[in-house]
Amino acid sequence: MQKVTVQPSRDGTHAVIRGNKVIVVGLSPDDAQNYAAFLRASERVRQTQRLRATTVAQPAP
Repeated sequence: MQKVTVQPSRDGTHAVIRGNKVIVVGLSPDDAQNYAAFLRASERVRQTQRLRATTVAQPAP
């Protein structure tokens, strides 16, 4: 999972960045933090679903 960060932009707004890729720009500080939190939470849900899918698919010993 790549790190999601919030960084200030030159124009006074904030950007949400995942790894080296800019996801969204032009947000207020609060909106940028909320967006970043949503991205982190959605990634955790996806990882949990992948783990459940792999453990259910394996037969019991």
